[in-house]
Order: sequence, then C-alpha cells, then structure tokens
Amino acid sequence: MRSQVVAELRSHRPRSSNTAPDLARFLVIGATYREMGTDAREDLAALLGQRDELFAEELVLHTCHRVEKFGVLADGQQPDLPSGTMLHRGAPAIERVFLISGGFDSAILGEDQILGQVRDAFQETLEVGTAGPLLGELMRRAIRFGRRVRSEARPGGERSLADRAAQWLIARIAHQPAARALVIGTGEMGRQLAMQLATAGASVTVASRHVGRAEQLAVRLPHRGRHASVELDLVLGRALEFDAVAIALRGGTTPVTEAHVSGGHLNVVDLSAPRSVTAGAASVLRERLLDLDDLGTAQATTLSPAAETRLRAEAVREVERFATWLELRSSGQEIALLRHHADEVRERHLARLGARAGLSTEQARAVGAMTEALVAELLHVPTIQLRRDPEAAQHVREVFGID
Repeated sequence: MRSQVVAELRSHRPRSSNTAPDLARFLVIGATYREMGTDAREDLAALLGQRDELFAEELVLHTCHRVEKFGVLADGQQPDLPSGTMLHRGAPAIERVFLISGGFDSAILGEDQILGQVRDAFQETLEVGTAGPLLGELMRRAIRFGRRVRSEARPGGERSLADRAAQWLIARIAHQPAARALVIGTGEMGRQLAMQLATAGASVTVASRHVGRAEQLAVRLPHRGRHASVELDLVLGRALEFDAVAIALRGGTTPVTEAHVSGGHLNVVDLSAPRSVTAGAASVLRERLLDLDDLGTAQATTLSPAAETRLRAEAVREVERFATWLELRSSGQEIALLRHHADEVRERHLARLGARAGLSTEQARAVGAMTEALVAELLHVPTIQLRRDPEAAQHVREVFGID
C-alpha cells in the first residue's frame, strides 16, 4: 500500500520542494558518557537547556549518561555546535531519536528507564510549549517504538543502571550477614537501589532532605522493621559507618568528602549528576567507588540477539515511515496522508500480532493480505467523497487525529 500512496502523491503533484528542507531541519546535538565525563555533561546540559532562537521546536533529554537536544531548526537557521558535541542531521537525527527511545544507545541495551525519561522530557516540552507538530509527531512515534522494544525485553538480568549498581554493591557485601547500607535519594534510582539492597538482606537506611519521603520508602522495603529513615544533613554530619552507600541525587549539592569515607571499608556507588563524591573522597575510595562513567564501560543487553536484529531493522523502517509522513504532510495531499496513516496503523498491529502469536510465513502473508483489503475497502468511499469535496479534505488531519 505504501507504493500506492506514493504513486498517488506523484500523480497529483510533483514532489514538494519543501520536503528535503523539512527533513534537514531535524537535528540532534549533544554528548553521552562516551564523549564527555559527568561534570562536562552537566555544563553542556546548562547550555543546551537554554531556549535557542535557532530552533522552531526543541526538547532536551538529560539523563545519567547523556544530554542531547532534539530540535527542528527555524527557517533559514544553521546550527551552532558546542565544543566537544556530536551532531546528527536529517534522517540520521530521526534514527537517533528512535534508537535512544528504544534503549539502543544505552549502557544496558533495551533498558527500561530511558523510555520513561524520554516520555517525561516530552511531557515537560509539551507543558512549556517548545514542541510543535513536527517534533511532537516524531516523539510520539519514538515513544511507541520504545514500548515495542520494552515488550521484548527478557525477564531477569540488568534492566537499568540501578540494577548494575546494586549488584556491584551486593557482591561486595555478600560475605557480611549483617551488612548495613545507606541510600541517599528517594527518586526512582534511589528506590530501586534501596529495594534491591533490602531484598539482598542488608539493613537499609534511607536519607533525604525530605524526611517524609525517606520514611515512605523505608516502610515499603522488604523485611520491615530492619530499615530506617533519617534527615540527610544529620547522616552527613559525621563519618559514614556503613558497609555500602548508594547516592542518587540531582544537582551535586550534597558533597561526600574524605571525612565521610575515612573508615577504610566503605563501598560507594555515586549515581549523582554532577558527582556527589568529591575528588578527595574518590582518591581515598579508589576501587571501592563506582560512578556513572564507570557504569557505562560494560555493555549488557535485555534483548535476545534475534530480537535486537529485528528491532534495529524496525527502527530503520520507522525512519522511512516518518520521512514519508513528513513528505505527505508538506505536500498538502490529505488523501494520500490518510492512506499512509491507515497503512501505518495496520502494519503496527500486524507486527504486534506476529510477535505474540508466532505466525508462520504463510499465515502472516494471509493476515497481511486480509488487513490490506480491509483498509482499502474502508477508505474507498471516503476517498471518493474527499476527492469530490476539496474543502472536506482539508479536515482530514483533524477528523482522523493524524497531526
């Protein structure tokens, strides 16, 4: 059906001269743990977080291991590339957004956490009004693809950086039957760390400047009665007398210094951005410290090799679909856009069915032919009516919720 859509587009009007410029306006600028250390990325985040008149639409994704701006350039503008950053433009930028949302550019391939971070960044962008129809459509497609990847993740094993950090700590305190752990931070990372440490048998103290949040987390941990909560400034008022410490904070406003880690046996995970552990404390801890940059060095995956291959190929197809959508949108050919939209919905449901039902090649071909015929029949009469009434055709996007 896609060939039918493109053929119809070309039969009605030559390819729009705006198509290539529209695609070329998409950019991804930023850096990951591979290009910059944690502190440098935080400086870059402050820079990219500023509103930029170069962009008609923009979104900043700032996570533990990356800071990247997804943008649509304003007409006639050219990107200003900050030092040390990478730039993707046009189709490669679109593909990068899909790969990031699916967890294919993460330290843990197909990780759970990145999809929520992408969704939160998009929601924030919608609230402040920096996402328009182009970036909005791209992000909705990317989030949908991320959910598809997540549905194929294998159970067990590492699913996030918190999993990797918790397992590192647990391995180091496993020989201690009465191990004591401190978790600083009550966000999603802190919650995961506290839960895994408690499940492994450690007595967990949760520390936060908001002691009520610390109490709420502590009472939800397994083996109730063994855990405690404390106000953060109180616990940092002296040396940390724990076997394991996990820090997951934003903003770098809580330094852990040499005085806190002088005991000689403490194991520390620092998932803060920027770092909470000072350079002096890091020199004391040495191999007993694991930070965000360390966590990025070892690759893991939640996907089988076959699933990874198939999903990477799907990402490429998603880029092609988006480019076609952009072309049809720019052309003003609403009927072709409607048929393209219907075909995308059909293919998406076919992919879900194929993954869940395990159809044979012959069965998949039969279902595909049936659904294609169904869509064609459903759109036949509306297509005729829309061709007769150009004014009605202008409302296709609104009626079908395409844009």
